[in-house]
Amino acid sequence: MNIQFSFCRFWHVLVWTLVYHWRQLLTLFSAAFVTFVAVEIIEFIQASNDYAKWFLFDHKSQETIVSDALHTAGNSCMSFLAVLMCVGAAFAFYNLHRKNEGRRLLMLPATNLEKFLARWVVYVPVLLVLYVVAFMVSDLLRMAILPVFVSSEKISFPTAIPEFFGGMKYLVVWTSTLHFYKLLALWRKFWFFHALSLFSSVWIGRWAWLFVTMVFFAVTALLLRGNYLGWDVAVLYLLAVVLAVAAYWLFCRFPKYKLFHNKD
Repeated sequence: MNIQFSFCRFWHVLVWTLVYHWRQLLTLFSAAFVTFVAVEIIEFIQASNDYAKWFLFDHKSQETIVSDALHTAGNSCMSFLAVLMCVGAAFAFYNLHRKNEGRRLLMLPATNLEKFLARWVVYVPVLLVLYVVAFMVSDLLRMAILPVFVSSEKISFPTAIPEFFGGMKYLVVWTSTLHFYKLLALWRKFWFFHALSLFSSVWIGRWAWLFVTMVFFAVTALLLRGNYLGWDVAVLYLLAVVLAVAAYWLFCRFPKYKLFHNKD
């Protein structure tokens, strides 16, 4: 087999991966959709219930209250998006440890790099697009069903899509030196868990998402007690690179290291 990277062969592997994993992607899309609907409804019901208090005692205008609620909902959904992205990456190689499905993947007429990158593209960039679509659909649904829970005569909330994309822009465009260091603190955590998810998916298989979730809460608790601008920024970036390389190394040597022998 030709060991050189071929974009044509990679494209065929990518299409095969999309077709083969459409059910898993649909499940992740549905989970994100339900999460975003729940988060938005809770946020706006809370804002509507506090409307009278803010209006009378805090002297906020209705426009300010609505703007603050939209901003909070957008940021909350962005936070859940980051968590969902990490958990979603843990499903990239969930079927590798299954006897027939793992063998079918390894026997594809492509290089290990092409097969590994195809999974990464499907469960990171493609999944990100699906999550964004899930949020947009959930926001439109929220606008339709929220009046059932909240009287429209009290206060109404427009779409939160602009705030959502505004939060996304905040994560990729820095406006000051302090903002840049804050972004480093945020991205170090995302890339670490992203690489950990890929490594765990190759190493553990179907239970990688549970392992990543437990590590997520443990690391978050530790980081909340530390300095976000300290030495741990460089350490987590280094760990992210090491875990990503280790994930590919294990994938290339599968099933020699295999720990679990699952049957279809």
